[in-house]
Order: sequence, then C-alpha cells, then structure tokens
Amino acid sequence: MILIVAALATWQIVEIWHHSKLFANPRSVVEMWDNWLGELLVCPFCLSQWVALFCVICLGTEEYWLAGPLVSMVIYAFAVARLANLGNDYFKQHTLTPKIGSEYEYDPETDGDSIG
Repeated sequence: MILIVAALATWQIVEIWHHSKLFANPRSVVEMWDNWLGELLVCPFCLSQWVALFCVICLGTEEYWLAGPLVSMVIYAFAVARLANLGNDYFKQHTLTPKIGSEYEYDPETDGDSIG
C-alpha cells in the first residue's frame, strides 16, 4: 500500500511542480541554473526518483520521528488528489452536469462542452 500511495503522490507532486501556474516563477528561475540541481529540478524523470524516495522514506518511517504523521498526511493528500484527477479525467464524459435550459453535449476533441 505504501508503494501505491508513494507512486501516486510522486506523480502529483512532480505534475504540480512542472505544470502549475503556482510554481511558474520558481521554475523559470531554476531553468536558468547551470548545475546538477537545476537539471534535477527541470527533468521530470530525474525529479521523480528523488520525490519517490522521499515519499517512501517518510511513509515507511513515520512512527520514528516527530513530524512523521503530519508529513504522511500530506503525502496521502497528494495521492488522493492524483486519484481524484485520474477519476475526473476518466469519467469526465459521464459525470458532467448538464447546463440548465440548454442541450448539453460533451465534445472530447475540445475537452469541453458544446451547446447543441
């Protein structure tokens, strides 16, 4: 179970770092770094190795250190968020609420809706 949670949390953390507007400014600064740390933080593959290691260590040793349960809860929250995103992406076509007073049709090509 720890591996599944760690994998989902790793995926979510790396996605947030690489694709969210929240980290756009720090990412642009890091991209200018010409050293190993800059390359590690710019490459999703490279970064995921270390985030995964951190998640597994934190989840596996939470009872041995004071902040362990809090850090584990954060990691579980990232894993739950990734599962929710996956569910939303997979079931989006079937779970959208129709707009009142109009015919509603899901358009997968635009990844949105269109009024028919």
